Amino acid sequence: MRTRGGGPCSMIALLLVAAPVSADGPKVPTANSRLPNIVILVADDLGWSDVGYHNSEMRTPTIDRLAADGVELDMHYVQPQCTPTRVALLTGRYPSRFGRHCTQASNERALPEGTPTIASLLKHAGYRSAIVGKWHLGSLPEWGPNGYGFDFSYGSLAGAVGMYDHRYRLTRPRFTRTWHRNHEYVDDEGHATDLVAREAIRQIENAGDTPLFLYVPFHAVHVPLVEPRPWIQRNEHIVSEDRRLFAAAVTHLDDAIGRIVDALDRTETRASTLIIFTSDNGGLHHHRGNVYPPPDPALSDFSSNAPLRGQKGRVYEGGMRVPAFAHWPGRLEPACRTAPVHVVDWLPTIIGRTGVRTDRNLMLDGHDIWAVLTGENASPAPRTLYWVWGVNRQRVALRHGDWKIVRDEKEEEFELFRLDEDPYETTDLAQSEPEKLATLKHLFEQEMKRDAL
Repeated sequence: MRTRGGGPCSMIALLLVAAPVSADGPKVPTANSRLPNIVILVADDLGWSDVGYHNSEMRTPTIDRLAADGVELDMHYVQPQCTPTRVALLTGRYPSRFGRHCTQASNERALPEGTPTIASLLKHAGYRSAIVGKWHLGSLPEWGPNGYGFDFSYGSLAGAVGMYDHRYRLTRPRFTRTWHRNHEYVDDEGHATDLVAREAIRQIENAGDTPLFLYVPFHAVHVPLVEPRPWIQRNEHIVSEDRRLFAAAVTHLDDAIGRIVDALDRTETRASTLIIFTSDNGGLHHHRGNVYPPPDPALSDFSSNAPLRGQKGRVYEGGMRVPAFAHWPGRLEPACRTAPVHVVDWLPTIIGRTGVRTDRNLMLDGHDIWAVLTGENASPAPRTLYWVWGVNRQRVALRHGDWKIVRDEKEEEFELFRLDEDPYETTDLAQSEPEKLATLKHLFEQEMKRDAL
């Protein structure tokens, strides 16, 4: 089995992100070019070693091809759990800026009414916006995506659901019924992965000449895992029954992505479409089962972040460094970038390509990383990234340049790692590098002052 992680994905110079940009001065597309479609594909709980281009046992031909033909992001960070990553993606801000309720999975309303999102900002440029899949930023209709700039929404308002049942946890009756179309509950038949793909394809086919922002946060490959026999048969080379079931869900997800890409080809819009792919957090190692509508089997060692340390919900690399790429034929040449980037970067990068203008101070944490994607900026410069998980700041981390501090439990002291030499976080340098530790702790305190916690 081939597994890659930690080091550069190709022999290229380290590229750095551009400075943060205001939405007041984006790079506007040329007069003779149409506004690009934006398609963001988000896998749920897909670990570092759960894609074929990181691990040859996995069957993900579509994802592998898109990564190879696009810009693979070898150092792409998210938050360590679902709700926080979705906040960061849609707002360009760290979730802790909105309050402690945004720093871990929650069914409560995440964002204040009127919060700018990618969807609401793109309206100013003439886009139609659709979300197809998992919202999880407020699990009641009155808190749904149509109130945050989306013209159309379909899928679940709450988090993970039974793949055929389409209900959330049965122990949370306020949020159990959750499958909806434009905030109206519906009862559709079929596997959630297929229903999401079908609706995403419909949005592409019906877009016409209007530029489309299509946000597709899949439920796959989050538990509960229920997969038809054909997907399991394609992964019979995997010995572990639990890992085989998970791999079947991954292959099913890959096929759904392939069908969405085929729809872009059929409508002859692929050349004018920027596709962004990421997971919302690292993979989960164990699941106790019987949490979601049955069948919901217990699973052990089914996902993998190897060789990275940690898993979903943790602030080591395995919890928040995930497979990711950007793909845009004719605009982005195939490449692999090793610069640290973060999911908060996609909002400023997207508005920088679409001519969005606003007088509002967006208070972005993200950077416009277009120069990273194209390779135009090859000058190394340090960047600070910041994480808070948990309503009581149970787990926190900060990366500045090649150095990272981690406090993975509230009662523990900060650990210090040098990621360019120790990408798997095996050696704590807190005692031997006290000055570096003090510098990063000061940066952490400065970031903390900007939080709403």
